[in-house]
Amino acid sequence: MAKRYDDLERKVGIAEYASPHDGFAAVVKARYSDFIVHEVDLNGNIARLDKLETSAPAEAVSTPMQVETKEESNAGDANENSRKRKLSESAADGDKKESDDNAADKTEVVVDWDSFTESLCKLVGDDTGKEVIAFLQKDEPAEQFYTLPQISDKQVRRSIHQLIKSAEFNSVVRADNHEGRLRVWHKAFFDKMPRDTFVSGSSNPAKRSNKQNKQKKSDWPKDRPNFLQFVLYKENIDTSTAAKDVTRFARLNPKRGISYAGMKDKRGVTTQFCSAFRVEKEQLLAINKRDGVGGGNSSTKGSCIIRVGNLTYSNEEVKLGALTGNRFDILLRNIDTGDDDHETIRRKLEVAGEGFKQSGFINYFGMQRFGKSVDTHEVGLQILKGDFEGAVDIIMREKADGDGPRVLEARQTWAKRFVGVNVKEDEAKASEVEAKCARQVEKMCSRFMMCERSIVSSLSRKPRDYKRAFTSISKNMRSMFLHAYQSFLWNKVASFRIKTGGSTEVREGDLVLLEDKSSGETGGRTSGLKGKCVKVVDELDIKEGKFTIEDVVLPLVGSRVDYPTGSSGDFLVELMEEDGISKDAFSRIGDKEISLCGDYRKLMCKPSDVTFVVKEYNDPLQPLINTDLMDLSSTSTEKEEAKKDENVLFGMVIGFTLPPSAYATIALRELTKRPTSSDYQTKLELSGKCNAT
Repeated sequence: MAKRYDDLERKVGIAEYASPHDGFAAVVKARYSDFIVHEVDLNGNIARLDKLETSAPAEAVSTPMQVETKEESNAGDANENSRKRKLSESAADGDKKESDDNAADKTEVVVDWDSFTESLCKLVGDDTGKEVIAFLQKDEPAEQFYTLPQISDKQVRRSIHQLIKSAEFNSVVRADNHEGRLRVWHKAFFDKMPRDTFVSGSSNPAKRSNKQNKQKKSDWPKDRPNFLQFVLYKENIDTSTAAKDVTRFARLNPKRGISYAGMKDKRGVTTQFCSAFRVEKEQLLAINKRDGVGGGNSSTKGSCIIRVGNLTYSNEEVKLGALTGNRFDILLRNIDTGDDDHETIRRKLEVAGEGFKQSGFINYFGMQRFGKSVDTHEVGLQILKGDFEGAVDIIMREKADGDGPRVLEARQTWAKRFVGVNVKEDEAKASEVEAKCARQVEKMCSRFMMCERSIVSSLSRKPRDYKRAFTSISKNMRSMFLHAYQSFLWNKVASFRIKTGGSTEVREGDLVLLEDKSSGETGGRTSGLKGKCVKVVDELDIKEGKFTIEDVVLPLVGSRVDYPTGSSGDFLVELMEEDGISKDAFSRIGDKEISLCGDYRKLMCKPSDVTFVVKEYNDPLQPLINTDLMDLSSTSTEKEEAKKDENVLFGMVIGFTLPPSAYATIALRELTKRPTSSDYQTKLELSGKCNAT
């Protein structure tokens, strides 16, 4: 079974191992609390929630979801009670205003549609403008909103906002920003709009927050630093969503929200440093009053929890990239080495742990880099070749990972759009059928198919213009495709270098990193070439033993990087030639908004502070690793010793610290000698024979 997933990894260059120890099968992330991450800042401080404060009485801070109306306690300072009343009254006034606005929405308003059409068409073009108006005039539209094409001109976007917000038209239209594009909402779905993405509409809660923040600015104590730094603890929720929740429930300015150094995955228990601009501690601590189960010791599936703590004021904002790495503590369950003898199992696990500690791992880009369908690098290659139609075809084609029935139908419909049409001889007919098919497919795409929706939306207006269609995708997503191809080349060359030169010695022709000042600015090590200096290792360097394998880097191919010489450099050139491109392709990308200068990435990664503990247990889902909340509540995972007369299961708690650009999944691959695929993990068992093949 593992071979199938090994083959997928080899497809993107993940093929070698650094150490010779035997591997083993094990279940990863059976519970989200089996995967614990603590962020490490630029000073080496580890983000831990070791102080959990509670907010003032509930009426002190109200949330957009619920306004407290309890009578204030007679105890406490009179001025404090006065401040609480004002906050409560302010929220109540806002809710009343929102209720009035909703009532106004239901009043029949006469709209000058001709004037609206004329003004909108001047801004977005006749075709788009008329489609938007037709959508808004429908009584029961199939979609909740209409997504406008990408608009790069800031002044045009501002004019659209002003038009929609005007008193003449805001009764029939509102808009919000999503993934860098403007969505125009039909009046029948105003109540479905996300609260934190408004750009129009009088019921916008951001206006009330902004007014409060302006008041705060003038009242802010002169001797108090501007930023409230804190530790954000979250379970089973990603950083972006958690940040929005904190902003909403603590009533922060939506435009500023909270800032953080790095993104953390959903499925896990993660702790990281954050900051908020000019926020009272009591306001933020309202988060800790929210209901929720958690702490890593709950059996409730799908639950998530957010807590904040360790609050302190600072003159420094926590900025994106301001971290030196992450501390991982991961539980591997139901370990299967293929042996029955307990002592043999323990010995093999200890050998594996020591091997991982001493050798580290090959610093591959993980499977996440290549998308669920493992084809993002293929799109990037087509762009480098200037084949935008080919890139669009890969994005739109049927996927092997199994789409849902409606999505599958959409992809199949698109693939058959030219059936019966001679595309080469009848361009007009080809354009006609493609535009029609694009409009049909756009309605069938799920809301998660952002690239596909952008493409067909563009082709419905300008059929057969595939370059325009591709560039309608957000810049970040377009960059992702190109970076995936860079990563593909890097992985392939890394495997070749390890296979031919080993994982312990420097050899002549290798590139080594002499200096890296980029990490001093942001803490990240994938930010580009700025501050980095490399050299090619020569014979004298080898004789003098100047460098170790940990100094060796490989280039992420770009227009301004140096390349290794010898067999590794030759292999890289051969790979590109096989794909029909050369180094020059990275200097002339057909996308003006994106440049690929390149970068350097270390060949090997040696985790720091590696620890491992082998555990025996009986209950397949028994908590075996403590979270910060469990420590604060003095909850222990320790139970009585595993009963030998029952089925004894083996687990390992492995801990290590990685730099920001390294993948924990790749580290676990080295330890277990098993594939990293989540699909592979779903085939493993939590009790009995896990699967050691």
